[in-house]
Amino acid sequence: MRRKFVVIAGVAAAAVVAGGATVAGAANTPPGGDQPLSGTELQQAGDAALAHTGGGTVTEAEVENGPGPAYEVEVQSPDGSRVEVNLDSSYKVSGVERDDDSGGPALSADERDKAANAALAKAGQGTVSEVEREGGAYEVEIRLDNGSEVEVQVGGDFQALNQSAPEFDDD
Repeated sequence: MRRKFVVIAGVAAAAVVAGGATVAGAANTPPGGDQPLSGTELQQAGDAALAHTGGGTVTEAEVENGPGPAYEVEVQSPDGSRVEVNLDSSYKVSGVERDDDSGGPALSADERDKAANAALAKAGQGTVSEVEREGGAYEVEIRLDNGSEVEVQVGGDFQALNQSAPEFDDD
């Protein structure tokens, strides 16, 4: 009788461990099920998107789970504007959409540089990851040397107005 109890307890413990692993794996899947690209997929999707846009920097790339494009690649051009390039499973462009919130004209290289320099002077360090027009002003995202990010508001006269508190990206 005691031997049956030990065997049953062992089987029950194994089931709990296996079930816990399944739940833990599911908990790591981002909302919506989209997964970041890496390796060869990232290289091929990035190359296809950059070939279509004529250059820039891939800022995000993910495989889509569900209807629609197989891959979404966000590209930031040197002028700071962003587009999302949708690719099919063969890495052929199936659509492109502007990914800026500004709705206005793209930033000139001069505007982007002036806003970025003003923001870096305010933050004191880091790398500019994004510059957007916000009405008659600019919003500049900076990744600080410690990995945190700040947003700096820059006026239309390219004077830094304020800076957010540093935040670490949860991704």
